[in-house]
Amino acid sequence: MQITMYENGPFFVNSYLIVNKVNNKALIIDPGSEVLPLFQKVEKEKLNVEAVLCTHGHLDHVVGVNGIQKRLNIPFYMNQKDAFLLDSIPTQARMFGVMEPEKPKIDYNLEEDSEITIADINIKLLYTPGHSPGSISFLIDDSVISGDTLFNFSIGRSDLGGGNHELLLKSIREKIFTLPDKTHVFPGHGPETTVAKEKEFNPFFMM
Repeated sequence: MQITMYENGPFFVNSYLIVNKVNNKALIIDPGSEVLPLFQKVEKEKLNVEAVLCTHGHLDHVVGVNGIQKRLNIPFYMNQKDAFLLDSIPTQARMFGVMEPEKPKIDYNLEEDSEITIADINIKLLYTPGHSPGSISFLIDDSVISGDTLFNFSIGRSDLGGGNHELLLKSIREKIFTLPDKTHVFPGHGPETTVAKEKEFNPFFMM
């Protein structure tokens, strides 16, 4: 399994292409507004992309969903608890001064604390609310894609609609920090890290 990160768009969001190297099947996570390099890799390597998934419903993480669906004709997976954030995309766009994208429609709900298989890749869905009510982190092998829940030496915002600071800390402690120390953490913004580093050095947990 191969994880490729693409930092893109005005919010410098990390979009991910997950490839099953055994069969060249793939999936996309959190597509931002500038995913041309991702498409180029898909076409160059003749990848069969089976789905697009989002960790949560904020504008920067879902802005590329419709374009990807139109180009690849694939379903969109997200937790329904963040559907209200999709409805608020016009407000989010005005708030941050960016062009309003077309609102995506959730095809399949990501059930909390369950497992799914896409592209023959097993994905554990860790329910990690706090940044948003429906935030899901994706555990794939020894890597977790944490969205805006946990960053390199930081955590996600909790002052946006539906955010809750104490719940965010609880999610990280109970769902991510209980993973093996060697687990790689691929966040929604910024560089990757590990569970061990964040448990020891993240200032929000050094009280």
